[in-house]
Amino acid sequence: MIHNALTIGSSLKGAVLYTIAEPLHSGGFGITYRATAQIMVGNIPQTATFTIKEFFIGKICSRDANGNVVVTAENQQAFKNAKADFKTEAEILHSLKHDNIVPVNEVFEQNNTVYYVMSYLGNVSLYQYVAENCGALQESQAKGIILPLTSALAYLHNRNILHLDIKPDNIMMVRHGNTIKPVLIDFGQAMYFVNGKPKKDKGIRGYSKGYSPLELKQNVSTFSPSLDIYSLAATLLYMLSGIDPCDAEEQSIHKIYKTLPESVSSNTMDAIICGLLKDAADRPNDIASFQNILEHGKPSTANGSSSNNAGDGRTPTDPIIPDSPKPIGTKLIAIACVAVVAIGGWFAWDKFYKGGGGNATEQTPAANDTLPSQKKDSTSATADTEKKASIEIVKAPVATPSKKEEQKPTPKKEELKPTPTPSPKPTPSPKSGTVNLGYATWTGGLLNGKPHGEGTMKFHSSHAISGCSMTPQAGDYIIGYCENGVVQNGGLYRDGKKIDTVIR
Repeated sequence: MIHNALTIGSSLKGAVLYTIAEPLHSGGFGITYRATAQIMVGNIPQTATFTIKEFFIGKICSRDANGNVVVTAENQQAFKNAKADFKTEAEILHSLKHDNIVPVNEVFEQNNTVYYVMSYLGNVSLYQYVAENCGALQESQAKGIILPLTSALAYLHNRNILHLDIKPDNIMMVRHGNTIKPVLIDFGQAMYFVNGKPKKDKGIRGYSKGYSPLELKQNVSTFSPSLDIYSLAATLLYMLSGIDPCDAEEQSIHKIYKTLPESVSSNTMDAIICGLLKDAADRPNDIASFQNILEHGKPSTANGSSSNNAGDGRTPTDPIIPDSPKPIGTKLIAIACVAVVAIGGWFAWDKFYKGGGGNATEQTPAANDTLPSQKKDSTSATADTEKKASIEIVKAPVATPSKKEEQKPTPKKEELKPTPTPSPKPTPSPKSGTVNLGYATWTGGLLNGKPHGEGTMKFHSSHAISGCSMTPQAGDYIIGYCENGVVQNGGLYRDGKKIDTVIR
């Protein structure tokens, strides 16, 4: 039961006569209803369903028996100003055309307040959708929802409009066949700016715990897309964890790490962390920057540090790119060829010797057939020995003829040309990149696949480190130096603040 809502069956007269079917939702600046109306499709009357938003500030408004909104005398001026702003912004929304922004059909006044009529989008909000899908979404599902919403916000911001109330309850999940799309609703807090300043200040600002930045606890005086970016990042955090984010006053990087599943990519984690920073100046200053972090990770300066002032000490994840293999030198090729020739000669000599050609006391014509650079001497054992020693590569010897046969063999000399076997090209080990250690992720120098050199170690779970008096927890990180996978020295950080020193 929604307090102070119009009764079921109440009528509202706009372009057509609307009948209140049920109240759907109430917020700081209004009550939303499902209504029906008779419309003409050609010459055929049909019943259509609509969503109607009524301007109603719960803190200062009440309702009389006739449905009129009543405000005390001391709040009259504030109500009047806010109502005028609501109507102006409703008329601006009436001009917007985007697939992920609820279309406003008309704006009218009745019951001492303002109403605007929208297409009915069903009753499944993003909050309900996540609850019905195992209580949390996979990263690919969450990004499939958040990216169309970034497009909707870019569309609004380009027209100098801030939504200022983005949260799962204000995003409807609309099904079209086999697809489902998110649609942004409830523009009761939206503000229109001219030259960076609000056209009119409502004077009263709503604040949604967990989804609103601290700036919304005060009146908004300048056009700042980072206000919507904070709420969008908080919504993404909810989709991935199924848990409402803590209040902006209590939010921290450490709590974000603990809330997010370990399977979430570093790019998505960077986008959430950057979007939820307390200081608006440290958040992405426009939707394009937020989208870029979501897709590519947090940008770095030339020295590897973050380009914003988050103070979390993390560096973006870089792909591991191996060094290009260096060409094999000519000396190495020559050595390889000599080795092949030597091995081939040894096998040929061994076969020749075993075949009988190596008997010094019984010379055969085949044994005397040496390379052209040698001299022949069939009667000298010494010369024969020298010939054997100088043989490099010969063909297998021909069968030795019988002594009784006076047959002169004519063996053909054939020099075997060895085919050099190319040496295998060594796969160089990457010198830097990112490795998952299970309990932590290391980004920095590498040696044989292990942390080596300077870098950052971000912990996914509690894990003791030698030389550190405190046990790092999930979300903590060490900026320091490793040797062969072991942290040697550095600083242990939590929420951007150094809490311990590592000395091994």
